[in-house]
Amino acid sequence: MIELDEIDTDEDGALTAMADLPGGRRVTVQYDFDDDFDLDEEDDDLDDQDDDDGGGGVDPENLPDLDEMQSTAEHALARLTEEILNGIERDVVRALAEAAAEDDESDLDDLLADLADDITLDGVVVFGDGGVTLLYVATDNFPDMTVYCLLDDDLEIDDLMVE
Repeated sequence: MIELDEIDTDEDGALTAMADLPGGRRVTVQYDFDDDFDLDEEDDDLDDQDDDDGGGGVDPENLPDLDEMQSTAEHALARLTEEILNGIERDVVRALAEAAAEDDESDLDDLLADLADDITLDGVVVFGDGGVTLLYVATDNFPDMTVYCLLDDDLEIDDLMVE
């Protein structure tokens, strides 16, 4: 069983922690109250509203407690075996390399090898419904960017984006 340590909460009251995943992967774990995979920040105008008028923010009374968030996160992480994580990482590397190579297949093998050496699982976002997004960094190939890998219920890649 995967256990969280260094457990804390962020400014919204959501759990943040560290965890050791199979394969020697030490990651940051974040609990996200929002079930949707929406990284576009479309709600920025809501964040600017004053909380007294009911706009923006999360109502603290509707938040799960820390024990519930921890339980949800640990349960979601327990499904991530070393075999599953290795397979997802291979798929992420292949998808990114193919996108970077575009129509020039001659560069694909070099890109695959280079990216495979560079990519690291850096974090995991666990949603209230137990959904998971893996956060990868590849500092040589994608400096100052994060690779977001949303997984479906079967732990297959549902969406992949670099931001």
